Amino acid sequence: MSEAVDIFRQEALEHLDTLEAALLELEEHPDDEQINLAFRAMHTIKGAAGMVGFDHLSHFTHHLESFFDRARNGEFELSGPMISLILKCRDHIQQLLEQSEPTAQMVELSEVLTQQIQEFAPQSPGESQASMTSPQVSPSLTESSEETMLWRIEIKPNELAFQEGFDLLPLLRELDGLGQMASFYQLAPIAFDQLDPQNCYLSLLVLLEATDNKDAIEDVFIFVCDDWQIQIDAIGGGDFEACSAQLAAHGWLDCDALKAVGSQSNQPDPSQKPTDNVKKKAPVAKKAASSKAAVEGQIVKVPSIKLDILMNLIGELVIVQARLNEVARVEHNEQLDALAEELSLLGTELRDTAFDIRMLPIGSTFARFRRLVRDLGNELDKDVQLKTEGAETELDKMVLDHLGDPLVHLLRNSMDHGIEHPQQRIAAGKDPKGTILLSAYHHDGQILIKIEDDGAGLDDTKILAKARQRGLVGAHQELEPSQIYQLIFEPGFSTADQVSDVSGRGVGMDVVRTSIESLQGRVEIDSHPGKGTSITIYLPMTLAIIEGLMVRVGDEHFIIPLSVVEECIETLAKEQSSSDCARLVENRGELISCVRLRELFAIDGIQPAIEQTVIAHVGKERLGITVDEVIGQYQTVIKSLSRLYQHVPGLMGATILGNGDVAMILDINKLVDEVKSPMESMPIIDRD
Repeated sequence: MSEAVDIFRQEALEHLDTLEAALLELEEHPDDEQINLAFRAMHTIKGAAGMVGFDHLSHFTHHLESFFDRARNGEFELSGPMISLILKCRDHIQQLLEQSEPTAQMVELSEVLTQQIQEFAPQSPGESQASMTSPQVSPSLTESSEETMLWRIEIKPNELAFQEGFDLLPLLRELDGLGQMASFYQLAPIAFDQLDPQNCYLSLLVLLEATDNKDAIEDVFIFVCDDWQIQIDAIGGGDFEACSAQLAAHGWLDCDALKAVGSQSNQPDPSQKPTDNVKKKAPVAKKAASSKAAVEGQIVKVPSIKLDILMNLIGELVIVQARLNEVARVEHNEQLDALAEELSLLGTELRDTAFDIRMLPIGSTFARFRRLVRDLGNELDKDVQLKTEGAETELDKMVLDHLGDPLVHLLRNSMDHGIEHPQQRIAAGKDPKGTILLSAYHHDGQILIKIEDDGAGLDDTKILAKARQRGLVGAHQELEPSQIYQLIFEPGFSTADQVSDVSGRGVGMDVVRTSIESLQGRVEIDSHPGKGTSITIYLPMTLAIIEGLMVRVGDEHFIIPLSVVEECIETLAKEQSSSDCARLVENRGELISCVRLRELFAIDGIQPAIEQTVIAHVGKERLGITVDEVIGQYQTVIKSLSRLYQHVPGLMGATILGNGDVAMILDINKLVDEVKSPMESMPIIDRD
């Protein structure tokens, strides 16, 4: 039963997301199609909940289903307060999904919400009773009842269906709700000594006359286990009564036999002219439905843990491949070289395919924030619209899973501190409705996510004064605006005059930076007083396997993520104390902060006369990394660091080389922070 319940919960959450998106769209752009989507979501959850034993949930969602049924029939128009109430019901359903049996408080809340629904859309006692006993008719049946189709549906549950808690009656009620239905059963022949009274030996044959396409019928079976045998065949525009009579008389008839019955009963009267319009339209609808079903049939859902295991195995394969390359190089064996090259190509293809499987569009995360902005706007008495761009941009699932909370913090701060109240915006000559733009796109091998608002902007004077008051900045120290804005990420830092339920405690932005840095990312802020603030998050494409640039310092090897590398230049070594590892390098007329790895990590060895400096970029920052030698590109499997190395600045992980040695992977974000000091105090490296 646990498998069926898990499937139900997962699919029900997706239907709740559909409901929420439809409600938010209805609030901005009333549309009958959105009402139908909401109705279908509640209709599906109600039926499936009854199948897996969630009777209270099934009863509660029935009231919502009836509510949307009446709304789509034009009995009333959905208002803002109604939508707010249904959103509360949506949250309550999510809580009910988490419990096999509802608590007393949940039952009480269900009754309160049901009463509020009935107050918004009261029903007469007769209507209420009818809605509880009569099957729901699908939207398409009420809109175009003249275009019906016969369907033959064969249902064979697995033997353990009853033990797993499935009830076949809700399935039949769901099908009955789509139109006119007749059902027949068949028992599997089984020897008496093999009979188990707890097993299911029942097969069902259903004849359904409905206007719904195959997708709607398949939705009825969305929560059944994969080992059930479900066969859905279209008979065409046959005669329901004639076909059902033949089934009752002759028993189990196949699809061809039923089509023959239907064609005989539908022979046209010679005195009547044929109607071409129906004949032309039906095949098109059937083709579209079958095409969609074919696409959906290709989708396979797997637990994310299996994808993690797959990536780990591919990582081990990459390490073995590197060892083979090293052996081939040492042995000077042409056959081994060819084999290693072939394995490298196959490994790269396998890695890229696995990456594609793990990549998900960020639009699913963006969609969650429409509700957040709406609710916060009501709470703060602000009129704010959320716009999104780049919803199709794909991220690694691991990155996406950890991105939600930081974005919530940033949006809450933008709503509370950025966007002004309507009266203030009007006084400033702005549109009373504020706008937040949430966008995502690929750039230079990274994912960039921006949160932009047209609010008041950041007050750098106020931020700097608060920082000096807390001792974060010296009394006479001057900072650039970009440096001042970064101060809001300090732990406990807040310029709010009072603490609210939304923000003001000085913990949110610190959490944002910590979370983004744990994803090997970076956050930058740009703000213009009176015009708004833009926050940009830079993230890597993946956290599993990366392309890197291998460098050497003494006997130690390091990996620099290739996505941040701009170019490599030669520099002359200069005498300098080991305690001072930061300096400047001049490149193309620009002074770039530079860090020497030999001195940063106290590596012994003879310093070469001519060193190599790798120019890397992180967001708007550029950094030079001085090493002894640049070796070349290297496919890198990221391994986590032991506790001994986890807090060493400038390191994000390690990888195993082909010869068995370990190379450290550099964290360029942390290295940028390490060299952030006044440029005037740094020596300049000569390139002559």
